[in-house]
Amino acid sequence: MTIKAPNTTNQNESCTMKGLTVPLIHRRAVLALGALAASGLARSQESEGVLRLVVPFAAGSTIDALARLIANKLPEVSAHKVVVVDNRPGAAGILGTSYVAKARPDGKTLLIQANGLTTTPAVRSDLPYDLQKHLAPLTLLGLAPYGIVVPGDARFQTLGELFSAARASGQPITFGTSGPGSQSEFVLAQVAKAAKVDFLKVPFKGQADILLAVMGGHVQMAMINMPSAVKQAADRKVKILATMTERRTPATPEVPTLTEAGIAGISESAWYGLLTTAGTPAPALEGLSKDLLTVLGLPDVRARLADLGIDVVASSPSQFGDRLATELRRYQVIAKEENIKAD
Repeated sequence: MTIKAPNTTNQNESCTMKGLTVPLIHRRAVLALGALAASGLARSQESEGVLRLVVPFAAGSTIDALARLIANKLPEVSAHKVVVVDNRPGAAGILGTSYVAKARPDGKTLLIQANGLTTTPAVRSDLPYDLQKHLAPLTLLGLAPYGIVVPGDARFQTLGELFSAARASGQPITFGTSGPGSQSEFVLAQVAKAAKVDFLKVPFKGQADILLAVMGGHVQMAMINMPSAVKQAADRKVKILATMTERRTPATPEVPTLTEAGIAGISESAWYGLLTTAGTPAPALEGLSKDLLTVLGLPDVRARLADLGIDVVASSPSQFGDRLATELRRYQVIAKEENIKAD
């Protein structure tokens, strides 16, 4: 019996399709090209109208909640029917911010950030981006005031009493901060200078951990956002000795401002804003800004922001840009004067 081996080297091997004879290798190439084209078309259709909202912090934080609120509402008022929240935590927000700074400037990659965007450049010269060159402001979403708090069972009723006791004992006051270069460290430097009191910085990962440390008596003092402070003060777990606002707040009319408590010239709030990649065409910037302002005007969005303790600002891109530039210069001056460093 003769067995004929199959020809495995014939480059003209063919198959028949609907009566036509097509070289098999050509058919495979056509199929591959067709699949590639279909894939590209699918990706094009999939990406059309899709926005990526980068959160440079872990899920579960206040800023993450803000991002998800915006992502859920933006499709209702804009052509962007899908908004993907992309958490990219790491290096105190630097990794996620760098990702947006280096993204394609097409208006499809957004960044939600907070005060660290201006405090970090004031103490670090090795950032992989330049705030004013690589990012374009869209809107300042809102502000959340801070309060100065102590443990609920502390014997001090005023900041003056706390500072007097510290001076008399010669011991520093332990103060919870969010780490090197954070807004809390800038505030601490200013308070220490004005009150002529020594502090011992105790770093934590964030506000939630700081608040727990104050409630547990592990630190003597901290700067906490007012909604959280008011809630815990109502349960007598902390005392609010002063607010870092220009006027007393409606929620705590009995609590003096920091100026009234004897520390003038310091008014700080947490802020939250949205930016995109610099170089994005003006029409895209204008469209994004308009859509975001529409979202911030929705009654249910404003109600949710109020629940989070955030006062809506909804600024224009130029107003937000001016605030960023002014704040950066101010923190740079403070960092130099008070020798604040990232490490």
